[in-house]
Amino acid sequence: MNAWGLSTEGGTRAGDLAALSDQQRVVLRCLARGLADHEIARVLALSQSQVGGVVTDILRVLSLRDRMAAVVFAHETGVIRLPVPRDLTAPR
Repeated sequence: MNAWGLSTEGGTRAGDLAALSDQQRVVLRCLARGLADHEIARVLALSQSQVGGVVTDILRVLSLRDRMAAVVFAHETGVIRLPVPRDLTAPR
C-alpha cells in the first residue's frame, strides 16, 4: 500500500466506481475539485452532515483511508481531469 492508502496491487481500481451510487460519484468529483463539505452541501442542496455521511460511505466502499486518498483515486481513475499546468520554467 502506498502513502495515500491506495493499493498498487489488486486494490482499488476504476472498476470500483461501479460500486458507487450516482450521488457518491458526484460528491467524489466535488472532493477531487477541492471543495469542502459545506461547499459541496451548498452546490448539491444537501446538509453538511449528509455530505459527511456520503464521504464516509465513499471511503468505506472504496476501502480508502481518508479524503486525500479519495482525491488521489478520483484523479488516477479519471473521475476528474484537470488541465496540466504549463511548465513555468519554459522560455516564453
